[in-house]
Amino acid sequence: MGHIPTLYIARTPDGIGLDLPSYSSRYHVGLNLQAAIPSALRIEPGERAYVPSGFEIGIPDGFCGQIVSEPQIARDLGLIVLDAPQVVHPADRGALFLLLQNTSAHEVVLHRGDFIAQLIIVPVIQVAWHDISEGIAQNGHVTQEKEVLLDEEASDEGHHNMISARRQYKSPRNRFAKENGNEDESAE
Repeated sequence: MGHIPTLYIARTPDGIGLDLPSYSSRYHVGLNLQAAIPSALRIEPGERAYVPSGFEIGIPDGFCGQIVSEPQIARDLGLIVLDAPQVVHPADRGALFLLLQNTSAHEVVLHRGDFIAQLIIVPVIQVAWHDISEGIAQNGHVTQEKEVLLDEEASDEGHHNMISARRQYKSPRNRFAKENGNEDESAE
């Protein structure tokens, strides 16, 4: 395994007494986050709640954190991270809160220390922009190859219609009929 980045973490007053986030096993990619609540928290169906994780974290440059739903909690209780993946930037500072929503038809009760989400650390690449707006000013469409694609037939007004880099057919059956030279007029 290559270089392992270091995640800096500090307990907030809410997190005193809770375990540090950890991986369930060496095969899991998400650090388990717990509910750092002082007492039981009831979340009604459809209701949202900000739940403290009990920690502040420092993400190293070149990485970001993504907070996602804990799969078993989401499946069994219907409790999800609402804005998943909730992105934690290297510049973010302060206590880490999770925006949870109860998507089930029943009340969900959280207790202190319950696992509620996972934090995944992923590398990021920042890109540079190259503005090619001038090249597509005539009703064109940008593709990966930076080509401007125009329909072969002009409309009544003399404008060309955009087409996709990958032609779309109304049904796969029709697509194969056209590729084989067998037009199927009944296919849509």
